[in-house]
Amino acid sequence: MLLQLSTWKEIEAYLERSTGIIIPTGSTEQHGPNGLIGTDAICAEAVARGVGEEHGVLVGPTIELGVAQFNLGFPGTVTMRAKTLMALVEDYVRSLAGQGFERFYFLNGHGGNINPIRAAFQDIYADRGMTAGLGNRGGVRCRLRSWWEYETANKLRHDLYGEWEGFHATPSEVAMTQHVYPDAIKNVAMEKPRHVAGTFYRDFGGDNHFDAADHRRKFPDGRIASDPSLATPEAGRKLIGAAVGDAFADYQAFLGED
Repeated sequence: MLLQLSTWKEIEAYLERSTGIIIPTGSTEQHGPNGLIGTDAICAEAVARGVGEEHGVLVGPTIELGVAQFNLGFPGTVTMRAKTLMALVEDYVRSLAGQGFERFYFLNGHGGNINPIRAAFQDIYADRGMTAGLGNRGGVRCRLRSWWEYETANKLRHDLYGEWEGFHATPSEVAMTQHVYPDAIKNVAMEKPRHVAGTFYRDFGGDNHFDAADHRRKFPDGRIASDPSLATPEAGRKLIGAAVGDAFADYQAFLGED
């Protein structure tokens, strides 16, 4: 059930049975030689829509722009500042909270969004706490989960690609976009990527990269230790299916939290 394809009367009826909504978040940035620029948003939306279609959960409009300044050295990348994304998330939640929604499940596809979105949650809680005091129990709750965090999907992507999964422009995410948009598959010859140091994720996890010039110099074709040439639409179908199952279970648990 998509919010943007519903009427206000249908949303009013939905609120009588649930106050939860799933909101996909992604990014519009380069994804290597054969990855679509909209990959992160496409992946998150595919999983969210899968949950919505299979289980009748309301899915909100996708936030397609994310925090990706480090990829501005690659044409086509569009970024938001962290504070802009925070403001967008806060306004998104406040708009719907005023109508009766209480559980906001952000299903994410981009590492650079994680810290700003979680910071936005804290500002939302702070605003409510400052105006309502400690007596403000229940009410709005927010959760952020990235699709690769789901146990089944995470195991599958590593079973499929092992060391060549890498960190950016990964074969798993490219495979998912190939399944969703088979007519947009790019067949590009590329060399095996170079490995990065074992400390790389510790230092740069969550897309905690430096400026765009530095990033383009270090990763000239946009990949980070990944081999997206291994991607196939069939693998993408399996990855989306795995993520949908885990996402729904996690969403249900979130709704049931006290």
